[in-house]
Amino acid sequence: MKHRMGLLATPAFAVAAAAAAALLAVPALAATTFTVSPGGAWSGTRAADSSVGVRDAVSNQVTLCSGLAVAGSFKSGRGLSGTGIGTLTNIAFTGCKVEGVAVTVTVHTSTANPAPINLTQEFPVGSTVFTGQATNISLTLDDARGCHAVVGAKILSGGGPGFTGLAYRSSDHRLSFAAGGKGLFVQSATAQCDNGAAGLDVKQFDRIDLGGFGDSIADSSAIISPAQRISSP
Repeated sequence: MKHRMGLLATPAFAVAAAAAAALLAVPALAATTFTVSPGGAWSGTRAADSSVGVRDAVSNQVTLCSGLAVAGSFKSGRGLSGTGIGTLTNIAFTGCKVEGVAVTVTVHTSTANPAPINLTQEFPVGSTVFTGQATNISLTLDDARGCHAVVGAKILSGGGPGFTGLAYRSSDHRLSFAAGGKGLFVQSATAQCDNGAAGLDVKQFDRIDLGGFGDSIADSSAIISPAQRISSP
């Protein structure tokens, strides 16, 4: 007896081929792009309304600083990718103290060892606040009683430099480290860093924030010049 193949008896390979074709026909989501003007080199110092400091996210100890200076550059143009859209060449915290003890914060960022800036989005949309990260960040913390801590990426993940969150607000050309980022950890610390005395209270594996007092962009922020206008798209 001959068997007929009806219209509903479509072979399995044909169904699979049709499904694959349908997937290929779906347009990919466009990557977020940015417009930057004028671009080029810029620098800035602590915003007048900003509290500046470094926070240990485990002990919640905040080392407050009287000064913050930054320098870097942005690319210029339209349709720019957020990856490597700029670089930081200087991050300097000065006049730092914790529990009455002087602290030296040394961020190892320079023209020879820049920190690439990667922007991901404007959040919230319409706010002129652009968030992202700066990578290749490492630093040391030293207090007057002998504590010395080395900070970078998780040593369990290979160590080396880590990253910090950052945000830039075009409306007042403010660069802030208050965005967190959870990419800096204590890689090593001397015994003086965790002995109960006044001063730094940090230990190996603690997470460190350059800012992190809250979600306000005012925290650990600097006003940069010349003003950079960023928009998306």
